[in-house]
Amino acid sequence: MGIKFYQENIVRKARNLRKKGLTATKIAKRLNVGDTTILRWCNDIPSTNPYHLYAQKLRDKARRKSIKLGKNTTLNEQKAKILASILYWCEGSKYPSNNFIAFSNSDIDLVITFLKLFRLGFHPKKNKLRVSLQLHTTHDKEKIISFWSKILKIQKSQFYKPTVTKPTKNMKRIDYKGTCTIRYHNVYTLLEIMGIYEGFAKKIKMIKMK
Repeated sequence: MGIKFYQENIVRKARNLRKKGLTATKIAKRLNVGDTTILRWCNDIPSTNPYHLYAQKLRDKARRKSIKLGKNTTLNEQKAKILASILYWCEGSKYPSNNFIAFSNSDIDLVITFLKLFRLGFHPKKNKLRVSLQLHTTHDKEKIISFWSKILKIQKSQFYKPTVTKPTKNMKRIDYKGTCTIRYHNVYTLLEIMGIYEGFAKKIKMIKMK
């Protein structure tokens, strides 16, 4: 199932009602939106509900424990190559349908993570990196290009002309900055990435589970 889009005014109404103390269930019924969606939109709004506070405490505890594992992981060139290749396996265009590297996603942190790992592991030439954006007509094109250029540390001159489409029923996600595609025109690096994750997959298959 694809990601559902909601009109911004519905999101604002939900957040305003939550700030007034209404429960997620009541807001969901009023706006004809699922309870879990309401909670996701309003998870940063303080609540005095004891059940909500307890659940939030458990979620925070689980995340803090997991964050330590990620932060304490040491990185070197070899590990960066493996991690970048696995991410590309999930979100990248493959050979022979594609003869250049093209990693696409709308998750900002995921795009940044891939690009940093790619730079650390494969040392791409800076001037050969390219960025393609897919935006909506509701976006401020120049503002979004500046945003991606700054966080990716790639010059605007290396951006292709964005593809601009009209969102379905004029709906869009909260803080949606478009879909970003990192491109690098080197078929041999693409094949190296594919070889790494294919080899990794074969190694995992050989592991005998108890």
